[in-house]
Amino acid sequence: MGESDSGATTTPETKYDVGAQETTTGDPTTGDELGCKKVDILFVIDDSGSMSDEQNKLTAAFPSLVETIDQELVQEKNINYRIGVVSTDMAGTEKCVLNLICGQGHRGKLQHHADRLNCQNDEPPGKWIEQGPVNTVATQFQCIASMNGGEFDEMPLEAARAALVDRVIDQEAYNAGFLRDDALLVLVIFTDEDDQSVWEIPETWGLIPPPTTPVQEYYNQFVDLKGGETDRLAIVVFSGPKDTSCGDVMNDNGAVQAPRLHSLIENTPQNAYWGSICDNDFTTPLHEALDVIEAVCDMFPPPV
Repeated sequence: MGESDSGATTTPETKYDVGAQETTTGDPTTGDELGCKKVDILFVIDDSGSMSDEQNKLTAAFPSLVETIDQELVQEKNINYRIGVVSTDMAGTEKCVLNLICGQGHRGKLQHHADRLNCQNDEPPGKWIEQGPVNTVATQFQCIASMNGGEFDEMPLEAARAALVDRVIDQEAYNAGFLRDDALLVLVIFTDEDDQSVWEIPETWGLIPPPTTPVQEYYNQFVDLKGGETDRLAIVVFSGPKDTSCGDVMNDNGAVQAPRLHSLIENTPQNAYWGSICDNDFTTPLHEALDVIEAVCDMFPPPV
């Protein structure tokens, strides 16, 4: 919906992966060492009905990912991490279709209470998952990342912005404390639709939302949240290709083209990774994404 503001054309199979990029160990002007000591990972997950299989593949691959995170970030580099999850649905509870299907009203709130799930005993004790034993982290993630009920336009960029801004500064301040000033921010988006975000979308709207907000405005906001330093932000996107669909879209077993999401990662391709949401197994792509995250972490600028 709305006009696409995607960037330059790339092939659908392109993966933005810096791999074993050489890094420096310090800032020659100050003598301070580069490298992050904290990582805040925000998963923005499409909770529409067509995403159940993709969510299952994500939670199935996650234990292997968190085991590698524990080995390579925690044990080898003494890096502290935390994980939050939000949905892409920005509809308020007053947004209804024929008074039958209404919005969930989460609007960027960190997924914590299992109000749509059957895993109350596996919820994290706080509003996000703190670093801990691999099995515990994997079980808690499976609980809060297995969502359903999203029936409206997927707005991952607005959900991420709301999670990191609106749900921090509003009266409830539900997400306050998740984002740390001295941490690398990692945005991980999972969706089979393109982004349809509208900045500060009202809780209810007409049959269709207003025109989409340019992707560049969202990217600038995320960089601003990290003090204007692009090397304090990493972006991972699992979606459809840029210029074509993948899989069997007609039977909810595929993804449409996603030019807006591709334009997001084209801002700083060295700090970004794209994976196909149509892959049968996310284990290898998630580890490739982790390689990019580690490379960005190695270049994390020292505090001023």
